[in-house]
Amino acid sequence: MRLACVYIPRFALAIERQLNPRLLRVPAIVHVQNRVLEVSPELSEAYPEQSLRQARAAYPNAVFVPANLLLYRDVSAAMLQALGSLSPVVELAEQGCAFLDTEGLDRLHPSVEALASAILSAVHEATGLLPAVGIGDGKFVARVAAWECGAGETKLVPQGQERAFLAGKSVSLLPFPQTVIEHLHALALHRLGDIAELLRTAVEAQYRSMGRRMWELANGIDREPLRPHRAQESLAERLTFDSPLVANEALIMASRQLLRCLVGRLDRRSASSMRMQVLAGERLLWERREIFREPTSDEGRMAFIARTRLASLVLTEAADTVVVTLSGIGREAARQAKLVTETNLQTESLAGAIHQIHTRYGRPMVWRAVEVDPCSRHPEDRDVLIPYDA
Repeated sequence: MRLACVYIPRFALAIERQLNPRLLRVPAIVHVQNRVLEVSPELSEAYPEQSLRQARAAYPNAVFVPANLLLYRDVSAAMLQALGSLSPVVELAEQGCAFLDTEGLDRLHPSVEALASAILSAVHEATGLLPAVGIGDGKFVARVAAWECGAGETKLVPQGQERAFLAGKSVSLLPFPQTVIEHLHALALHRLGDIAELLRTAVEAQYRSMGRRMWELANGIDREPLRPHRAQESLAERLTFDSPLVANEALIMASRQLLRCLVGRLDRRSASSMRMQVLAGERLLWERREIFREPTSDEGRMAFIARTRLASLVLTEAADTVVVTLSGIGREAARQAKLVTETNLQTESLAGAIHQIHTRYGRPMVWRAVEVDPCSRHPEDRDVLIPYDA
């Protein structure tokens, strides 16, 4: 399958430099709490092994920029929407990186180069950033081609030249754990061409199920299909406080108020998931996504989940905004009725029979399940068993 990989190099850093051009002239490190997220090219050894504390000690002259995860997500969504205007099949691999199916697009563009130029223009207009574009057969070849490019550049791998293109590339490009990469180096397999020259059966014998894919990728064969992104309708509400605070009760009250507004906007529809975010100056301090066991429009149920999660939240700094988003909006599906209802169970004859059984054995023998936390992700916490006649 002929694909294009659209990749914005150092995505988070590129966005921060767009907002603050001063970062173009100094070494910079983007971090999330105590984790290094992205670094300037000259400091690439700081990522991803070093912690933020280690990076500060090693590079005292670098500018440390707190990550704005919400902004990165919005820019990535804008990039995805721009690519969707060019191709009906687009997959978001990660923030700042996406694949699109180029089959049939040759009828709309005079050449592959013109298509790549259209991709560059569309992403630049939507995000203000210049991506790198790699085009080839399969995800792996297209991604490697994009990685070789700089921002605003394109690379086309001709059909039938995939193996030759990959031959000199490092095995570290393979999508396998670092322990596997180190083992390949220990076997003196440093380049993808080294693996491609081996018999497939030999690689499979060494790495079993992983070996076949490893050999195929080294030969430019990638059968992994595109997983098209399907945009889901979502509703969001935010509440900003007059002054920053850390009180959990205030956050809980804010979430309840936001949920009341959101449920009103559902208009007899239901949501399949809920995302809660706590911000400070548009910086994300905390985020939690909850997937409901079944789509719901029950405000009380959503509020119970929000209260449970926010009650145990410990903030490292004062927050000024709460955002709640409901996603997967749609019509609520019909529910299957219970085979045996409580009304049917509460008959005099059945209750008498159960009482006789308990009397005969001197202990409860018939139990009933009672929901205590229906939204828990742990099945054993959702219900408890109590004696039927309790």
